[in-house]
Amino acid sequence: MKSIGNRIGPLTAIVFALSVLSAGSEASQCFDISKGQPEHLAGQLIYRIFPGSPNFEDVAKGDEPEPAYILRLASPICLTGDEFANEAAPVSTVQLSATTATEVLLRSLVGKDVEVQLAGQAAAITGHHHAPLLATAVDISSVEDITKEYGTPATTVRAFYYALADGNGDQAAQYVIPEKRNRGPLSAEAMTAFYRNLDRPLRLVSLEPQTRGRFLARYTFERKSQTCAGRSVVETVRRNGKNLISAIRALDGC
Repeated sequence: MKSIGNRIGPLTAIVFALSVLSAGSEASQCFDISKGQPEHLAGQLIYRIFPGSPNFEDVAKGDEPEPAYILRLASPICLTGDEFANEAAPVSTVQLSATTATEVLLRSLVGKDVEVQLAGQAAAITGHHHAPLLATAVDISSVEDITKEYGTPATTVRAFYYALADGNGDQAAQYVIPEKRNRGPLSAEAMTAFYRNLDRPLRLVSLEPQTRGRFLARYTFERKSQTCAGRSVVETVRRNGKNLISAIRALDGC
């Protein structure tokens, strides 16, 4: 029995050491709300309608409907720096509010995996708060697995918008059918003149395949102090073994 006891002692010490390391690892994932943390989080964006006043129980029984955008985190976090934050309680959801620049984006990215830049972080304190952490989404973008695009026209469309983001109309025009490269809105000159002079460069938010050769692009940019959260339908064709853009139709006026 003595020899068994000698074996258990070191094992217990190892388990204890591992538990301490694990606790330290969890602590490193805590965010201090008083310091404006967390600044970025990733997860799935969902939209839900919660029951509000007077009973916060059931909309069908007369409670006011309270729609909210909720970020369901990919990994739980913990919060400190606020009297209403419980460091011991894992946080898996964040209630997001929109800015003028992100309102359309939030609506369009529901159901997708996203990364969000946050501001105005605060712990929940009332029944009108539907997640432990509240924050304003000042920027949001889709987290896409672009490896699925390999071998498809999506690579052309994505490269086109990357070139626009750099204000490089010459490069963008190389992804357009030849007959539209020299004149009109898809010409190198027109695209350079517009996209190089934006107050905030274009950023591709998401690229979604529609029917064969057609894609829905979502993007943002700022011009003359106005923010565009736009969508465009992009048509592609196959020419001499290459996928090229044949037409673009803006859906939101920008």
